[in-house]
Amino acid sequence: MAKIAEAVAMAVNKYQEEYLKLPHVIDVDIAYAAGLLHDIGRTLEENPGLRHPIIGYEFLKSVGLEIPAQISMTHTYYDYHKIDRTEFWEEIDEASTKFTQDYMETVILSDIDLLVQLADNMGHNSGIMTVSDRFCEILSRHRIRSATDHVRALYNLKQYFDKKAGINIYELFRDEIIRTTMIEPNGIMRERQQITDETEEKL
Repeated sequence: MAKIAEAVAMAVNKYQEEYLKLPHVIDVDIAYAAGLLHDIGRTLEENPGLRHPIIGYEFLKSVGLEIPAQISMTHTYYDYHKIDRTEFWEEIDEASTKFTQDYMETVILSDIDLLVQLADNMGHNSGIMTVSDRFCEILSRHRIRSATDHVRALYNLKQYFDKKAGINIYELFRDEIIRTTMIEPNGIMRERQQITDETEEKL
């Protein structure tokens, strides 16, 4: 996932500098680090579920990593103000819900926040996927009531970076997207790898 964030950040910077004559807008190293650390909360507690953003945020903040801490909190909540996430709040306790909602109401998102949100919805343990394939894979494991809103938000997020980079960002990962599509992540390869809902959550 980190390599997706890194590659898109580099493409954005190249387009901004060479074609728009603007200074680079995304710190590639921070984008890569944020991509590596965004899910660290999953490793700090057993079966953290949708509390993993908070767990990661608290840990990263405690060691002075402010930007990755913010990314840990925001990476799950793309288009926060427009999508009904009632099913998310039903999975976590009241205190965690309030903390998350208060945080997302006030946080100012950077392009790195948005980039990691996009990368998180293209990265899969079997490889890089289109956002539509990745979301279908998520739907196969979770009940998401407002699926149409989620898909629309993810397409908008991709188009945002298409414009920033001056290309269809799928071109950066063409070969791997084709390979991942051909191995059918939800089909026989998933069975052969003995991937279950529980093990998938840990990836």
